Amino acid sequence: MPPGRKRDEEPPAKKRATPAKNAKKRATPAKKTAKPPAGRAPSKRAARGYHHGDLKRALVDAGLSLLEESGVDAVRVREAARRVGVSPAAPFRHFPSREDFLREVALAGVERFELASAAEIAAATSPLLRFRAHGLASVRFALEHPALFELLKGPAFRGDPEGARALLAAQDEAQARLRRMIEEAREHGELRPTDPIVTEVAGRAMVYGLARMFLDGQLPREGAMELTEAVFDVLGEGLAQAPAGSGSTRLD
Repeated sequence: MPPGRKRDEEPPAKKRATPAKNAKKRATPAKKTAKPPAGRAPSKRAARGYHHGDLKRALVDAGLSLLEESGVDAVRVREAARRVGVSPAAPFRHFPSREDFLREVALAGVERFELASAAEIAAATSPLLRFRAHGLASVRFALEHPALFELLKGPAFRGDPEGARALLAAQDEAQARLRRMIEEAREHGELRPTDPIVTEVAGRAMVYGLARMFLDGQLPREGAMELTEAVFDVLGEGLAQAPAGSGSTRLD
């Protein structure tokens, strides 16, 4: 027994060792974030989600982008919703079917053409030259936006005529403007006294035929607009009323 300790005293308990107060915490591995599938990177708008605004317009704009990037088959409501950043069910309030969505995208395409061609048509100095400018602008637009041209000439007009009412109305208005150009040209003595409907059909057939041949590869894309202008001049020689004492009917 150690000196100074009484017989019945308990030995002092040993203190349990405690870790140092400034011991470093064990590092925990960082959580991995899921990467989007290859080729489907989310847009900035999708990353932050869609909150307020014109959802219908945003979806149509996304549809136009899909159309320009990958063609008509790529225009899907679900993919447009993904790009905008809303749930797949959200668009169906505005577009009950894919056909409805295609028609709205086509209608936006008509509006885009009207904006693109307005300056060129307004710059023309006579009704007959406005008629020519409209045709040239139509061929140029088809070459610059081939997928939109295909949509406007294809599936958007098929199926339920009631569903395509707005699109057909826009088409009718465009044709009415074309007829007014023809009527004004006749009133100014610039056109021969032929049936205006025949003149309209001749012009539209020329535009559609040239655009179709360029896009199908039947005519070379290089120098397409120069060739189009030359063809329009030949058409003009058949339609235009030559001034008295002049043998020229060229539309330039």
